[in-house]
Amino acid sequence: PVLTSAWSSASGPSSRAAAGLPRRRRMSGLRVRTPKKAKDNYDEAIEEYEREQNPKAIKNRVRKAQKAAEQALVTGDKMARCGAALKLLGLRDDAYWFQEPVPVGEVPDYLDIVEEPMDFRTIAGRLAGGEYGDDALAFASDVRKVFTNAVKYNWSPDHPCNIAARAGLREFEQLFARANGNGSAPKPPPPAAQPHKKRHREGGGGAVAGSSS
Repeated sequence: PVLTSAWSSASGPSSRAAAGLPRRRRMSGLRVRTPKKAKDNYDEAIEEYEREQNPKAIKNRVRKAQKAAEQALVTGDKMARCGAALKLLGLRDDAYWFQEPVPVGEVPDYLDIVEEPMDFRTIAGRLAGGEYGDDALAFASDVRKVFTNAVKYNWSPDHPCNIAARAGLREFEQLFARANGNGSAPKPPPPAAQPHKKRHREGGGGAVAGSSS
């Protein structure tokens, strides 16, 4: 008799089928899996993408993220609580104004008005890199700077970025108080709108949509 291996043509799937035997499902303890067709994978990917973009699915993801951040706000260590506060600010509907740095190349007068730009992404990077150390007050100073810069550049109280900045600052002060175990601390007055010699166009941080301070 001729000895053959488990994967030889004499005992492979085709010869077993020709002999009327059931397909071998396990080889050396491993389950044999039939790959899905490329079309099936593509269709499933499209369906998954559409599910993820569904407004209800997005709302559920935001709710879960908010719940996790709320818990971290009161249970984490000092800087983890700072990160949770920043996360909650970033989940606000109006957070797009403050998420990214203002592209100063597109807003030539921005640095004439704002001396030290700041945004959520920069703060998140500093947190992740340990640049604040254990100094929660330095973190808070940068967050406040995001909002005060936005009000300074968007001086009109009716500007949507100005409105978002004042609301964001109020929420941050509440979050920061809770993170420090102070409950709902008294709200500080919002930054006053400052008159300016010219009105700036709308956009992120008051300059380009999606940017901040």
